[in-house]
Amino acid sequence: MTDRVLPDADTITAALASHEGPWGAGARVLSVRDLSTGLGQAAVLRASVATPYACPSVWIVKILGWGRQTLLDSRDRLLDRREAHFYGSSLPDLLPRDLTTPSGATVFRHHDLTWVVMRDVAAVLQQSWTPDAAMTAARRTALLCVPAALRPSLLGAPWLEQDGYAAYAHHVPSGHDNLEALADDPRLRTLFTPEQTKALHACLDATDELSARAKGLPATLVHGDLTPRNAGLDPHGALALIDWEHVGVGPVGFDLGTFVSLYRAFGGHGELDEPALLEVYGRAVSELAGTDLRPAAALGFATAHLTWGLHLRLGPGLTLLRQGLNSDAPAALAAHVDDIRSGCLRALAWATAA
Repeated sequence: MTDRVLPDADTITAALASHEGPWGAGARVLSVRDLSTGLGQAAVLRASVATPYACPSVWIVKILGWGRQTLLDSRDRLLDRREAHFYGSSLPDLLPRDLTTPSGATVFRHHDLTWVVMRDVAAVLQQSWTPDAAMTAARRTALLCVPAALRPSLLGAPWLEQDGYAAYAHHVPSGHDNLEALADDPRLRTLFTPEQTKALHACLDATDELSARAKGLPATLVHGDLTPRNAGLDPHGALALIDWEHVGVGPVGFDLGTFVSLYRAFGGHGELDEPALLEVYGRAVSELAGTDLRPAAALGFATAHLTWGLHLRLGPGLTLLRQGLNSDAPAALAAHVDDIRSGCLRALAWATAA
Protein backbone atom coordinates (compact mmCIF):
# COMPACT_ATOMS: atom_id res chain seq x y z
CA MET A 1 0.00 0.00 0.00
CA THR A 2 1.36 3.42 -0.93
CA ASP A 3 0.85 6.58 1.09
CA ARG A 4 -0.70 9.33 -0.99
CA VAL A 5 -1.24 13.06 -0.63
CA LEU A 6 -4.85 13.51 0.42
CA PRO A 7 -7.08 14.83 -2.36
CA ASP A 8 -8.02 18.50 -2.33
CA ALA A 9 -11.40 20.06 -3.08
CA ASP A 10 -10.76 20.19 -6.84
CA THR A 11 -9.83 16.49 -6.95
CA ILE A 12 -13.01 15.48 -5.10
CA THR A 13 -15.09 17.79 -7.29
CA ALA A 14 -13.72 16.02 -10.37
CA ALA A 15 -14.49 12.62 -8.84
CA LEU A 16 -18.09 13.57 -8.04
CA ALA A 17 -18.52 14.96 -11.54
CA SER A 18 -17.38 11.64 -13.02
CA HIS A 19 -20.38 9.79 -11.60
CA GLU A 20 -24.03 10.68 -11.31
CA GLY A 21 -25.07 10.61 -7.67
CA PRO A 22 -27.41 12.05 -5.05
CA TRP A 23 -25.07 15.02 -4.48
CA GLY A 24 -26.56 16.47 -7.67
CA ALA A 25 -25.34 17.76 -11.01
CA GLY A 26 -22.79 20.55 -10.99
CA ALA A 27 -21.56 19.66 -7.51
CA ARG A 28 -18.61 21.72 -6.30
CA VAL A 29 -16.62 20.93 -3.18
CA LEU A 30 -16.21 23.99 -0.98
CA SER A 31 -14.02 22.54 1.77
CA VAL A 32 -12.42 19.28 2.83
CA ARG A 33 -11.49 17.98 6.27
CA ASP A 34 -9.45 14.86 6.91
CA LEU A 35 -11.21 12.45 9.29
CA SER A 36 -8.90 9.49 8.74
CA THR A 37 -8.18 7.80 12.05
CA GLY A 38 -4.91 6.25 11.00
CA LEU A 39 -6.32 2.80 11.83
CA GLY A 40 -8.08 2.00 8.58
CA GLN A 41 -6.92 1.47 5.04
CA ALA A 42 -9.01 4.24 3.47
CA ALA A 43 -8.82 8.00 3.35
CA VAL A 44 -11.89 9.38 5.14
CA LEU A 45 -12.82 12.97 4.35
CA ARG A 46 -15.70 15.31 5.20
CA ALA A 47 -16.62 17.44 2.20
CA SER A 48 -18.94 20.42 2.09
CA VAL A 49 -20.62 20.29 -1.32
CA ALA A 50 -22.56 23.00 -3.12
CA THR A 51 -24.84 22.54 -6.12
CA PRO A 52 -26.62 25.18 -8.20
CA TYR A 53 -29.77 26.54 -6.57
CA ALA A 54 -29.37 24.43 -3.40
CA CYS A 55 -27.91 24.89 0.04
CA PRO A 56 -24.53 23.23 0.70
CA SER A 57 -24.66 19.69 2.04
CA VAL A 58 -22.06 17.66 3.89
CA TRP A 59 -20.80 14.29 2.67
CA ILE A 60 -18.34 11.66 3.83
CA VAL A 61 -15.92 10.59 1.12
CA LYS A 62 -14.00 7.34 1.53
CA ILE A 63 -11.26 6.44 -0.92
CA LEU A 64 -10.44 2.79 -0.47
CA GLY A 65 -6.82 1.71 -0.38
CA TRP A 66 -5.56 5.27 0.10
CA GLY A 67 -4.35 4.74 3.65
CA ARG A 68 -1.48 2.88 5.20
CA GLN A 69 -0.84 -0.32 7.10
CA THR A 70 -0.98 0.30 10.84
CA LEU A 71 0.01 -1.42 14.04
CA LEU A 72 -3.35 -3.21 14.02
CA ASP A 73 -1.89 -5.09 11.05
CA SER A 74 -5.10 -6.61 9.74
CA ARG A 75 -4.47 -9.76 7.72
CA ASP A 76 -7.88 -9.35 6.08
CA ARG A 77 -7.38 -9.11 2.31
CA LEU A 78 -10.89 -7.74 1.80
CA LEU A 79 -10.83 -5.12 4.54
CA ASP A 80 -10.41 -2.16 2.21
CA ARG A 81 -13.16 -3.37 -0.15
CA ARG A 82 -15.84 -4.90 2.06
CA GLU A 83 -17.74 -1.70 2.79
CA ALA A 84 -18.09 -1.04 -0.94
CA HIS A 85 -19.48 -4.57 -1.39
CA PHE A 86 -21.89 -3.94 1.49
CA TYR A 87 -23.31 -0.72 0.05
CA GLY A 88 -23.50 -2.30 -3.38
CA SER A 89 -25.52 -5.24 -2.07
CA SER A 90 -29.14 -5.53 -0.97
CA LEU A 91 -28.19 -5.91 2.70
CA PRO A 92 -28.69 -2.23 3.66
CA ASP A 93 -32.23 -2.36 2.26
CA LEU A 94 -33.03 -5.41 4.40
CA LEU A 95 -32.15 -3.74 7.68
CA PRO A 96 -35.24 -2.95 9.82
CA ARG A 97 -36.13 0.72 10.17
CA ASP A 98 -34.64 0.85 13.68
CA LEU A 99 -31.22 0.13 12.15
CA THR A 100 -29.93 2.72 9.72
CA THR A 101 -26.91 3.39 7.55
CA PRO A 102 -25.91 6.78 6.10
CA SER A 103 -28.28 7.78 3.32
CA GLY A 104 -27.22 8.37 -0.25
CA ALA A 105 -24.38 5.83 -0.08
CA THR A 106 -22.90 5.52 -3.58
CA VAL A 107 -19.97 3.43 -4.78
CA PHE A 108 -18.05 4.25 -7.95
CA ARG A 109 -14.63 3.92 -9.57
CA HIS A 110 -12.47 6.95 -10.34
CA HIS A 111 -8.85 6.87 -11.48
CA ASP A 112 -8.62 3.14 -10.70
CA LEU A 113 -9.73 3.60 -7.08
CA THR A 114 -13.03 2.81 -5.40
CA TRP A 115 -14.82 5.76 -3.85
CA VAL A 116 -17.69 5.47 -1.34
CA VAL A 117 -19.66 8.68 -0.81
CA MET A 118 -22.49 9.04 1.72
CA ARG A 119 -24.33 11.65 3.75
CA ASP A 120 -22.56 12.81 6.89
CA VAL A 121 -24.33 11.63 10.06
CA ALA A 122 -22.01 13.34 12.53
CA ALA A 123 -24.93 14.92 14.40
CA VAL A 124 -26.15 11.44 15.35
CA LEU A 125 -22.74 9.99 16.11
CA GLN A 126 -21.67 12.84 18.38
CA GLN A 127 -24.31 12.13 20.99
CA SER A 128 -23.15 11.12 24.47
CA TRP A 129 -23.49 7.44 25.26
CA THR A 130 -25.12 6.66 28.61
CA PRO A 131 -26.18 3.37 30.21
CA ASP A 132 -29.80 4.02 29.20
CA ALA A 133 -28.75 4.67 25.59
CA ALA A 134 -26.64 1.51 25.69
CA MET A 135 -29.76 -0.47 26.66
CA THR A 136 -31.52 0.84 23.57
CA ALA A 137 -28.47 -0.01 21.48
CA ALA A 138 -28.55 -3.58 22.83
CA ARG A 139 -32.17 -4.01 21.69
CA ARG A 140 -31.44 -2.52 18.29
CA THR A 141 -28.32 -4.63 17.81
CA ALA A 142 -30.47 -7.76 18.01
CA LEU A 143 -32.15 -6.59 14.78
CA LEU A 144 -29.06 -7.51 12.81
CA CYS A 145 -30.45 -11.05 12.69
CA VAL A 146 -33.34 -9.88 10.49
CA PRO A 147 -31.60 -9.81 7.05
CA ALA A 148 -30.57 -13.46 7.33
CA ALA A 149 -34.09 -14.42 8.37
CA LEU A 150 -35.50 -12.62 5.33
CA ARG A 151 -32.92 -13.92 2.87
CA PRO A 152 -30.64 -16.64 4.35
CA SER A 153 -28.58 -16.98 1.18
CA LEU A 154 -27.14 -13.50 1.68
CA LEU A 155 -24.94 -14.74 4.51
CA GLY A 156 -23.13 -16.88 1.97
CA ALA A 157 -21.68 -13.88 0.14
CA PRO A 158 -17.92 -14.49 -0.29
CA TRP A 159 -16.99 -10.92 0.67
CA LEU A 160 -18.51 -11.11 4.16
CA GLU A 161 -15.99 -11.43 6.98
CA GLN A 162 -15.88 -14.84 8.61
CA ASP A 163 -14.63 -15.49 12.14
CA GLY A 164 -14.28 -11.80 13.01
CA TYR A 165 -13.64 -12.72 16.64
CA ALA A 166 -10.30 -14.12 15.42
CA ALA A 167 -9.48 -11.13 13.18
CA TYR A 168 -6.60 -10.13 15.45
CA ALA A 169 -5.54 -13.56 16.67
CA HIS A 170 -2.16 -13.01 15.00
CA HIS A 171 -1.43 -10.59 17.88
CA VAL A 172 -1.55 -13.43 20.45
CA PRO A 173 2.25 -14.00 20.39
CA SER A 174 2.94 -10.29 20.95
CA GLY A 175 0.31 -10.33 23.69
CA HIS A 176 2.25 -13.05 25.49
CA ASP A 177 5.51 -11.14 24.96
CA ASN A 178 4.03 -7.89 26.25
CA LEU A 179 2.68 -9.58 29.38
CA GLU A 180 6.08 -11.14 30.06
CA ALA A 181 7.79 -7.76 29.63
CA LEU A 182 5.61 -5.95 32.16
CA ALA A 183 7.66 -7.15 35.14
CA ASP A 184 10.74 -5.33 33.81
CA ASP A 185 8.91 -2.10 32.92
CA PRO A 186 8.83 0.29 35.92
CA ARG A 187 5.91 2.21 34.40
CA LEU A 188 3.71 -0.84 33.84
CA ARG A 189 4.81 -3.54 36.26
CA THR A 190 1.77 -2.98 38.49
CA LEU A 191 -0.73 -3.06 35.62
CA PHE A 192 -1.80 -6.60 36.56
CA THR A 193 -1.20 -8.82 39.57
CA PRO A 194 0.74 -12.07 39.00
CA GLU A 195 -2.52 -14.01 39.24
CA GLN A 196 -4.20 -11.76 36.67
CA THR A 197 -1.21 -12.03 34.34
CA LYS A 198 -1.36 -15.82 34.55
CA ALA A 199 -5.09 -15.78 33.79
CA LEU A 200 -4.57 -13.49 30.78
CA HIS A 201 -1.88 -15.83 29.41
CA ALA A 202 -4.38 -18.68 29.77
CA CYS A 203 -7.05 -16.74 27.88
CA LEU A 204 -4.63 -16.02 25.03
CA ASP A 205 -3.72 -19.72 24.94
CA ALA A 206 -7.44 -20.57 24.69
CA THR A 207 -7.91 -18.64 21.43
CA ASP A 208 -8.28 -21.70 19.23
CA GLU A 209 -10.68 -23.36 21.67
CA LEU A 210 -12.78 -20.20 21.93
CA SER A 211 -12.86 -19.81 18.15
CA ALA A 212 -13.93 -23.40 17.65
CA ARG A 213 -16.72 -22.96 20.19
CA ALA A 214 -17.86 -19.73 18.50
CA LYS A 215 -18.14 -21.52 15.17
CA GLY A 216 -20.82 -23.76 16.64
CA LEU A 217 -23.02 -20.92 17.87
CA PRO A 218 -26.08 -19.69 15.93
CA ALA A 219 -24.86 -17.22 13.34
CA THR A 220 -26.17 -13.78 12.45
CA LEU A 221 -25.17 -10.82 10.34
CA VAL A 222 -22.65 -8.85 12.39
CA HIS A 223 -21.41 -5.32 11.93
CA GLY A 224 -18.05 -6.60 13.15
CA ASP A 225 -16.79 -3.30 14.57
CA LEU A 226 -19.79 -2.12 16.54
CA THR A 227 -18.11 0.32 18.89
CA PRO A 228 -19.56 3.54 20.35
CA ARG A 229 -17.63 5.55 17.76
CA ASN A 230 -19.35 3.72 14.93
CA ALA A 231 -22.87 4.02 16.32
CA GLY A 232 -25.38 6.60 17.44
CA LEU A 233 -29.06 6.86 18.30
CA ASP A 234 -31.06 9.19 16.09
CA PRO A 235 -33.92 11.35 17.48
CA HIS A 236 -36.39 8.51 16.77
CA GLY A 237 -34.34 5.92 18.69
CA ALA A 238 -32.98 4.13 15.62
CA LEU A 239 -29.40 2.85 15.83
CA ALA A 240 -27.29 4.44 13.10
CA LEU A 241 -24.19 2.43 12.12
CA ILE A 242 -21.18 3.49 10.06
CA ASP A 243 -17.88 1.86 9.05
CA TRP A 244 -18.97 -1.52 7.72
CA GLU A 245 -15.47 -2.74 6.80
CA HIS A 246 -15.85 -5.76 9.11
CA VAL A 247 -19.43 -6.68 8.22
CA GLY A 248 -19.77 -10.43 8.20
CA VAL A 249 -21.18 -13.56 9.72
CA GLY A 250 -20.62 -14.24 13.40
CA PRO A 251 -22.17 -15.62 16.58
CA VAL A 252 -25.13 -13.93 18.23
CA GLY A 253 -23.91 -11.68 21.03
CA PHE A 254 -20.63 -10.80 19.36
CA ASP A 255 -21.56 -7.26 18.29
CA LEU A 256 -22.88 -6.42 21.74
CA GLY A 257 -19.62 -7.70 23.21
CA THR A 258 -17.55 -5.38 21.02
CA PHE A 259 -19.75 -2.41 21.93
CA VAL A 260 -19.41 -3.07 25.65
CA SER A 261 -15.69 -3.86 25.40
CA LEU A 262 -14.86 -0.39 24.08
CA TYR A 263 -17.66 1.57 25.75
CA ARG A 264 -15.43 3.41 28.22
CA ALA A 265 -12.48 3.76 25.86
CA PHE A 266 -14.63 5.50 23.27
CA GLY A 267 -16.28 8.02 25.53
CA GLY A 268 -19.21 6.20 27.13
CA HIS A 269 -20.41 7.75 30.39
CA GLY A 270 -21.35 5.79 33.50
CA GLU A 271 -20.85 2.14 34.38
CA LEU A 272 -22.63 -0.47 32.29
CA ASP A 273 -24.54 -3.37 33.82
CA GLU A 274 -23.20 -5.95 31.39
CA PRO A 275 -25.44 -8.86 32.49
CA ALA A 276 -28.50 -6.60 32.18
CA LEU A 277 -27.46 -5.48 28.68
CA LEU A 278 -26.92 -9.08 27.69
CA GLU A 279 -30.33 -10.07 29.04
CA VAL A 280 -32.04 -7.29 27.05
CA TYR A 281 -30.20 -8.33 23.89
CA GLY A 282 -30.79 -12.04 24.51
CA ARG A 283 -34.54 -11.58 24.98
CA ALA A 284 -34.79 -9.42 21.85
CA VAL A 285 -32.84 -11.77 19.60
CA SER A 286 -34.76 -14.78 20.98
CA GLU A 287 -38.10 -13.15 20.19
CA LEU A 288 -36.97 -12.44 16.64
CA ALA A 289 -35.66 -15.98 16.15
CA GLY A 290 -38.61 -17.71 17.81
CA THR A 291 -36.29 -19.75 20.02
CA ASP A 292 -34.28 -19.16 23.19
CA LEU A 293 -30.88 -17.83 22.09
CA ARG A 294 -29.89 -16.35 25.45
CA PRO A 295 -27.28 -19.03 26.33
CA ALA A 296 -25.76 -18.76 22.85
CA ALA A 297 -25.76 -14.96 23.06
CA ALA A 298 -23.90 -15.13 26.37
CA LEU A 299 -21.21 -17.30 24.80
CA GLY A 300 -20.88 -15.00 21.79
CA PHE A 301 -20.71 -11.97 24.08
CA ALA A 302 -17.99 -13.56 26.24
CA THR A 303 -16.07 -14.62 23.13
CA ALA A 304 -15.90 -11.00 21.92
CA HIS A 305 -14.36 -9.93 25.25
CA LEU A 306 -11.90 -12.83 25.39
CA THR A 307 -10.69 -12.79 21.80
CA TRP A 308 -11.21 -9.54 19.90
CA GLY A 309 -11.01 -7.39 23.06
CA LEU A 310 -7.98 -9.09 24.61
CA HIS A 311 -6.09 -9.48 21.35
CA LEU A 312 -6.28 -5.75 20.60
CA ARG A 313 -5.43 -4.63 24.12
CA LEU A 314 -2.62 -7.06 24.91
CA GLY A 315 -1.20 -6.96 21.37
CA PRO A 316 -1.08 -3.51 19.72
CA GLY A 317 -2.51 -1.76 22.79
CA LEU A 318 0.31 -2.79 25.13
CA THR A 319 2.88 -2.48 22.36
CA LEU A 320 1.98 1.18 21.90
CA LEU A 321 2.29 1.76 25.64
CA ARG A 322 5.70 0.14 25.74
CA GLN A 323 6.77 2.28 22.77
CA GLY A 324 5.89 5.45 24.64
CA LEU A 325 2.42 6.31 23.35
CA ASN A 326 1.16 9.52 25.02
CA SER A 327 4.23 9.65 27.25
CA ASP A 328 4.12 13.45 26.91
CA ALA A 329 0.36 13.62 27.60
CA PRO A 330 -0.29 12.29 31.12
CA ALA A 331 -4.09 12.41 30.93
CA ALA A 332 -4.23 10.54 27.62
CA LEU A 333 -1.66 8.03 28.88
CA ALA A 334 -3.68 7.40 32.05
CA ALA A 335 -6.84 6.84 29.99
CA HIS A 336 -5.07 4.36 27.72
CA VAL A 337 -3.60 2.46 30.67
CA ASP A 338 -6.98 2.40 32.40
CA ASP A 339 -8.68 1.03 29.30
CA ILE A 340 -6.18 -1.82 28.96
CA ARG A 341 -6.43 -2.74 32.62
CA SER A 342 -10.20 -2.41 33.00
CA GLY A 343 -10.95 -3.98 29.62
CA CYS A 344 -8.79 -7.00 30.35
CA LEU A 345 -10.25 -7.46 33.82
CA ARG A 346 -13.80 -7.23 32.48
CA ALA A 347 -12.86 -9.88 29.93
CA LEU A 348 -11.55 -12.14 32.69
CA ALA A 349 -14.87 -11.73 34.47
CA TRP A 350 -16.52 -13.50 31.51
CA ALA A 351 -13.95 -16.30 31.24
CA THR A 352 -16.09 -18.78 33.17
CA ALA A 353 -19.08 -18.05 30.91
CA ALA A 354 -17.09 -19.06 27.85
